[in-house]
Amino acid sequence: MNENTQQLAEMLRRDAFPLSAKYDPEWVIENEMGPNVLWLTEALCQVMDLQPGMRVLDMGCGKALSSIFVAKEYGAQVWATDLWISAADNGRRIREETADELQQLRADGGRHLGFLRMVGRRSEA
Repeated sequence: MNENTQQLAEMLRRDAFPLSAKYDPEWVIENEMGPNVLWLTEALCQVMDLQPGMRVLDMGCGKALSSIFVAKEYGAQVWATDLWISAADNGRRIREETADELQQLRADGGRHLGFLRMVGRRSEA
């Protein structure tokens, strides 16, 4: 890990979110679309009783970091969708991704992560 990546990892490390700290900081930053989605997802998961094999719908998944986190850390089967990122784009990006964060999911045959195409119109409000 180079010095810049190490500094970034320190900036993204919070005692309240130990699971999030395991993820490659460059990968997190590269795929962010706003506030640290791993922190938000981990905070939510801390008050939920997620069990392996549960089915979770991640609406508004963005680039699917939250979906990947729930599938990897809790073994849940996650179905994800977003208005701004198409299911095809997310699926393709994740299939082509080389990050360690996805190795476990690929080794599992992708059973834990799927994408749904959003049908409808988004408002330009």
